Amino acid sequence: MVERDLSLHNWLKIAVLAMAAGAPAIAEAAPMSLAAHRAVYDISLLDIDDGVDISTISGRLVLEFTGSACAGYSSKLRFVTQTEDPEGVRQITDARSTTFESADGRSLDFANETYAGAILAEQSEGTASRDADGISVKLRKPEKKALDISGPMVFPTDQMERILDSAQRGDAFLAMEVYDGSEDGETVFETAGVIGRVSTASDDIGKETAISDAGIAALRHWPLTLSYFDKSVTGDDTPFYTLSFVIYENGVGRTMKIDYGDFALAGTLTGLELLPSAPCP
Repeated sequence: MVERDLSLHNWLKIAVLAMAAGAPAIAEAAPMSLAAHRAVYDISLLDIDDGVDISTISGRLVLEFTGSACAGYSSKLRFVTQTEDPEGVRQITDARSTTFESADGRSLDFANETYAGAILAEQSEGTASRDADGISVKLRKPEKKALDISGPMVFPTDQMERILDSAQRGDAFLAMEVYDGSEDGETVFETAGVIGRVSTASDDIGKETAISDAGIAALRHWPLTLSYFDKSVTGDDTPFYTLSFVIYENGVGRTMKIDYGDFALAGTLTGLELLPSAPCP
């Protein structure tokens, strides 16, 4: 069985390198607030290289995102996969993540656990605060530890808001360093990616009818391809993983692909519930 961490580091926590000549500028359109929602994605094996000892992967990812621009944002994610090798040996990986990010984007509480079967294989828990020079982290798990990480970086929700702002302006490029408390709580990801052309078509959702059922199919949306690089790994330009999906202007995503290099997973949106969000005064 190939040993691979299938945790996603919360697919909302992404930064982009926007695409493309010809992406239309749409700065005149008013930005939309991030929507509180619960989304369910069915996971399946999409591609696999010869020689990788995986025959099937299946699972489910459930994301709940709540809060507001004045109260701060909370996210809960659970990502469960079952992997089977050619001999029929199965392994279940269960990754769980919860975060809270302050309204000003300067503090982050996080807790992450990844189980391999019944065994707790990885965990991190703590708080982080940031300023222009870097972040200060106080870890409680896997061990009590304080550390400072220098350099400009952002937390996940602030990152998503910057992504959507750039997309709405039609910016060509955007790259950021991101800290989300995942892995061992000491990892910073360099992120880069591509934003495709904006669309308001409501008939491009295929089988992901949860988008139209929620009444948001005609909102502006963009195809994204995003790469994560582990900043602690030097001399290697291979992404830790690459994530592709379609993002709507309210932060909801569909048509996901997670590429780990020698195999790739598909995430199909099968359920979407828009949740109430208290308006800011």
